[in-house]
Amino acid sequence: MIETKKKFITPIHVLGAGVAELDSRGQSIITFQKGIGIQLMQKIIKQNQDEILQKKNGIKIDLIANYTVYIHYFNNKREKIVIVIYLDKKENILKFSDLFLISDNLNSLICSNTSSLDFKNACEKSIKIPRTNGVIAIFIISSAGHLFFFKYNKEKTMFKNIELQVSGFISALLIFSREVISKDTGAKLKKINFGNRHFYLISEQNVIFAYLIEENKKDKINKRYLYLTSEEFLSKYKESISNFKGDVSIFVDFENIVDQYFII
Repeated sequence: MIETKKKFITPIHVLGAGVAELDSRGQSIITFQKGIGIQLMQKIIKQNQDEILQKKNGIKIDLIANYTVYIHYFNNKREKIVIVIYLDKKENILKFSDLFLISDNLNSLICSNTSSLDFKNACEKSIKIPRTNGVIAIFIISSAGHLFFFKYNKEKTMFKNIELQVSGFISALLIFSREVISKDTGAKLKKINFGNRHFYLISEQNVIFAYLIEENKKDKINKRYLYLTSEEFLSKYKESISNFKGDVSIFVDFENIVDQYFII
């Protein structure tokens, strides 16, 4: 058995990154992503798939809105082409050699049939994204009133004995979402003001995402993360939501994803 030498790579700090595999038919499978939405990754791959399938190996830099997109793709005589995507602010200048070193290492791990857990750990260690302050609590609720997930800042006194208040709060959210949010198509962000605290609400696929946020001039909430967490929840628990039978313990590990984006 041949042991592969471990590479020690300095982590790169970007707004988001993802890894996918693209087959000859243009079908892609996302194997890792954080800080970049699944739909956005699929859009980037779709826009560039003809060039990727033709060249097999290459690099590309593109612009999307206020962001720069860096794309690396590798063939390695495999049935699927490995694609690594980075997202960062347009004004930032990243060292392309550093990005490529990480991409090349992740590609090597895939080619060596590294386990999905080890591959994810390697991605987490080599790719860092900024977390945002200001979120006091997150509620994820079904349209039927089931509290799928709830996390709050335990240092906030307003949440002492909150268990007695959650049911009433959920009812109010449901009424609000049915009267206001449900009139819109797609996931749109709604805001309810409470002085310097606000509730940001997203309702999609019969699930309500409520973020209680304390905003100030020093720490401005990254609203992009609100959409990302809702998208990742719906993607990760799609079957569990559609076949929900009252067991909310299956959603507990979503805290790991929440902690990637928010400091609560």
